[in-house]
Amino acid sequence: MALPDLRQAFVWRTPPWRRLCRAVALSAALAAGPHTAPSVAAPSDTGADAPENQKESDWMDARWSRTDFGNFEASILPLPNGTVAKGLTVRVGEHGEAALVYDTASRTLRAGWTDGFLKFSGARYGLIQPPQPAGKLRFLAPNAPGWSPTAGRWRGFHVHGPRVVLDYEVGETRVCESPWYETANGFGAFTRTLEIGRTTEPLALALLEAGGRRFEVKPFNGLTLATLTDPSGLLIVAATGEAGGELRLSRSALTLRFPATNVPRRVKVFLAAGKAEDLPRIAGLIQESPAPEDLSFWAQPGPPRWHPLTTRGQRGAGAGAFTIDTLTIPYENPWKALFFTSGIDFLPNGDAAVCTIHGDVWLVSGLDDTLEQLTWRRLATGLFQPLGLRVLQGKVFVLGRDQITILHDQNGDGEADYYENFFNGIHTSTAGHDYVTSLETDTNGNLYYVDPRGLHRVSADAAHFETIAEGWRNPNGMGATPDGTILTVAPQEGEWTPSSAICEVRPGGWYGYGGPRVTPERPIGYDPPLCWIPHSVDNSGGSQLWVTSPRWGPLRNHFLHFSYGRCAEFLVLRDVVDGVPQGALAPLPGRFLSGVMRGAFRPQDGQLYVVGSRGWQTSAARDGCLQRVRYRGNDPLLPVGFHVHSNGLRLTFTASLERASAEDPGSYAVAQWNYRYAAPYGSKDYSVIAPDTVGHDALAVRSAILLPDTRSVFLEIPALRPVMQWEVKYSLTTVEGKTMRSQLQGTINRLAPQWQP
Repeated sequence: MALPDLRQAFVWRTPPWRRLCRAVALSAALAAGPHTAPSVAAPSDTGADAPENQKESDWMDARWSRTDFGNFEASILPLPNGTVAKGLTVRVGEHGEAALVYDTASRTLRAGWTDGFLKFSGARYGLIQPPQPAGKLRFLAPNAPGWSPTAGRWRGFHVHGPRVVLDYEVGETRVCESPWYETANGFGAFTRTLEIGRTTEPLALALLEAGGRRFEVKPFNGLTLATLTDPSGLLIVAATGEAGGELRLSRSALTLRFPATNVPRRVKVFLAAGKAEDLPRIAGLIQESPAPEDLSFWAQPGPPRWHPLTTRGQRGAGAGAFTIDTLTIPYENPWKALFFTSGIDFLPNGDAAVCTIHGDVWLVSGLDDTLEQLTWRRLATGLFQPLGLRVLQGKVFVLGRDQITILHDQNGDGEADYYENFFNGIHTSTAGHDYVTSLETDTNGNLYYVDPRGLHRVSADAAHFETIAEGWRNPNGMGATPDGTILTVAPQEGEWTPSSAICEVRPGGWYGYGGPRVTPERPIGYDPPLCWIPHSVDNSGGSQLWVTSPRWGPLRNHFLHFSYGRCAEFLVLRDVVDGVPQGALAPLPGRFLSGVMRGAFRPQDGQLYVVGSRGWQTSAARDGCLQRVRYRGNDPLLPVGFHVHSNGLRLTFTASLERASAEDPGSYAVAQWNYRYAAPYGSKDYSVIAPDTVGHDALAVRSAILLPDTRSVFLEIPALRPVMQWEVKYSLTTVEGKTMRSQLQGTINRLAPQWQP
């Protein structure tokens, strides 16, 4: 075939996988019975909706402010005396009329306010800016560790109806704490009920900043009250209960001191705001308040809060090797919960656990072949932008921006009642775009995640932590082989990142974001990626996933790359020359309803399930998706291997090739180009032959030789050299007369010796 004919056959300007195909509207709002899935259609990738044409106004969405997500929310929270990076805001009061925020890193209460909970920004779906306190600020505690000794550990918290019980350690002492807001006599007071275990050393709890206010501790109507007064009014503090402690001013803060004791104690701390003339009635509220509660009641499981939802899925059609089924998400639901899905794995019974970026985890059952009735149970809420989830030994581990949390459903009602902190050594940046993503594991039980600081490993017992490598811009995904010997990370195009890429990680490696770090072993200033990805192929990558399912036949032991930007998936081919890895991407058929970020193979059926999300610079049609990719057993007609030599390229396919088309050099079009690694955002494509010229170099295929296995072909390309980006477009016929027409994009880091027939 002559080259002009090949160009026409490929329709290069509008490849089939990029053709515009709009998602149709959902059929009906969520009602009592199962719901019919919408017709499945691919997202848009052209025109005004294309990722590169979107703008900030396209991503303004205030729906999160209308979501009912329960009585707590983990987030960054700005305060007048300093931002809380790992905040847990708890709604308190019989009518939810007040709120407090704790710093879980230091186990410190930082502030309290009334007349509201949290207000959320609508910028970028509420995911780029932190929430703000929604009411009137009543007090601030010191921006410093609240307890002395400062050593300790955050254990987690229990949920029972409207109450939350915090669980942590101060030194070696176990402390449980439940905040609340009590009202009487027309006034309100914040309360902290503390259960303090046996302690061999004195403890001190910082309660309030003095902040230049007049401080006084005095008896009043049988109580010992501390007052802090300034022109705006006064704050009143009291402590009641067993060995309630001593209030005193220390280091410009009001503290409550507890002597060492071998007997556990219960204490209730009151904090109220008012005016001097309100003191008698506030004191009356304190005197009438019940004694400190036994927190073991509130720490046990309570009644369920969220009732199950049902939907009906839709099986995909078609006779190809792969079919995409849609597991319909209850986008419309009684709580206005948002489904920007961001992680998936499976429980031992085959149910899916799915997390969403806005903080939920859902359990999905009914994953049979028909998908006729799917049941959704809201397992958890209020997590901090979870972007990864794995199930280990039957337990759901969720990666948040603040910590890795284990969710415990202690009474089996489908709702988590204990949120256990597994690891909170994550560095939580207060910058808007510093997400913590893509929880992975290996057969030794180690956990992995990636953030702008690097790729990190947490040991199976959470006792050890290490940063393996650094230098990625806004990574939204990673991957790990089952044994953890190969780790990958996908950075995003931008400053010091000329295009998106997949990096195979070298321990101690530097991958370029922030500028070059030249060493004798790193002469170009960064470790090269496994594979650069052209912007038009994937402008924003998700995770990588190794194909472990025997049902996926010829693709088993390869790995997949998910495209958040293009709502697609790719097969990644890996080549190694002299110990140096390099890779190439082959597109897999089909498009998804949202930007795919994570995936998992379900052991019960051996098929791939993926989740994705809408955001910025993605062609997503829906907020999120949960879809199943079924391999039907047909030959997928895909390339499954490549190897580069100094004189050409060997490609291996799943099918035997018809000799005439395989050995026709006109069946192939090969091009190459480089990018510029520099501080400006991204890079144009530059000629390798003329480095200052924008464009691609066409490479002549001198000959094509079909190898004896009939599935491999060697393309003789004398001009082949190490290059950031190469591309092969091919149009071939199998021995069974089937057409294979697609493309590969890859990177050459090193050439093997010349191939000899």
